[in-house]
Amino acid sequence: MHALNFEERMEKQAKTDKQFGKVVLFFPHQNPPAEVKTDIKNYKQYTLAKAYRGESFFWGLLPQPGDHLSFTFSTPTMLKHFLFRSGNAEHPSDRFYNTSVEVLTESSQNNFSKNEFNTTTDGYLIVGKFDSMGVADGVIDPKLGPIKELRLTVHSESDNWAILSEVSVTI
Repeated sequence: MHALNFEERMEKQAKTDKQFGKVVLFFPHQNPPAEVKTDIKNYKQYTLAKAYRGESFFWGLLPQPGDHLSFTFSTPTMLKHFLFRSGNAEHPSDRFYNTSVEVLTESSQNNFSKNEFNTTTDGYLIVGKFDSMGVADGVIDPKLGPIKELRLTVHSESDNWAILSEVSVTI
């Protein structure tokens, strides 16, 4: 009996493991029911709705200042955590930069002082932002109460397209 050479081992592995050698381009999650919308034009079939449902990733053309990606919940929902990861293994520089994460609460009668959160001119509370690696990861303070909408707002022009490879909203 002879040992398999490297090429034979790789060929055998590729035949038995359908995912062998494939690069992971998105990370699926079960998210609460929401209507998704964006001002950013998607490339081909890479829509925000598919990314939110965990079926693919979102790939948008050249985000501009003022562009939004919004997730409006079917019913106002208590959110615990959010994670948005941009870029992927094939296009690592297609990230969201200078983009904030904002929420619109169900009621203006919340259990927090206005000084605790920066607010947008249209009444959203800023709860996070994308870091230099293109990730926005944060906890939603339960004092905010049920959330009607979660949105991302782009604040500066991008030289690249942008990919959302992971969208996770935890209730």
